[in-house]
Amino acid sequence: MTTAKYSKTTHNGRDVRVIEADSEAISVVKIDNTVTASGNYGVNGTFFSSSNDFLGIAVNNDTAIGGNARFNAYGNKQRGTFYCYRDLRSGNRVHDVANVRKVEDFPLSPNMKLYAIGGLNLYVNENIIEQEFYRRLDVNEEASGINNVIKKSGSTYSSPGLRARTAIGYSYTTGKVVLVVFQSETPWGMRQFMKDKGCAMAVYLDGGGSSQMRYKSGQTTGTFVPESASGIREVFSMVKVNPTAWQ
Repeated sequence: MTTAKYSKTTHNGRDVRVIEADSEAISVVKIDNTVTASGNYGVNGTFFSSSNDFLGIAVNNDTAIGGNARFNAYGNKQRGTFYCYRDLRSGNRVHDVANVRKVEDFPLSPNMKLYAIGGLNLYVNENIIEQEFYRRLDVNEEASGINNVIKKSGSTYSSPGLRARTAIGYSYTTGKVVLVVFQSETPWGMRQFMKDKGCAMAVYLDGGGSSQMRYKSGQTTGTFVPESASGIREVFSMVKVNPTAWQ
């Protein structure tokens, strides 16, 4: 039996929606347009160019869900990717985040992935200050071309403007995969929240108009699309949550 739980909270005075689920209930899937219209529960996935041209890794059962989905930025950028694989010795699921260009670069069990989704590393397991965090996003992951991720003046970094953002992480405290959509937050603020949730690893997925969640609360299905006023953006991939039961 697998379970998932939806909750609503705030961070820095702004709305945050959270799904915490057993890993066995998680998969990465291709969808036709939006999370809200997909019929699935979960959150938006990785960056993309078109319906079959993904700019981030999106793999399920070691199979890419669409065009270029075995690569981060066509294999040109080494970016944070959240993945789950089965340990051949114990049979247990293991979760990790690695900065990779392509699926084959994963440091552990590269041919035993259950799912993987690319984005930007939130470095929640590192003892770093805000300046160093943004420097890593710039230098390590070449994220300066992504809107509202990095603000840089000379050699000085600071948080960019607020916007809707999506994250995925794994909490060793609860043993759950944590999916989060922020109404309006900075990357550094996302990192703080995921650390507070007990996540030892976390990745920033596509944000802005792409940030979307569909959830179940009791017997009610709900959606959360922070930037829906400007229209709900088609996203074409999502992290799907399909538990036996919602708590």
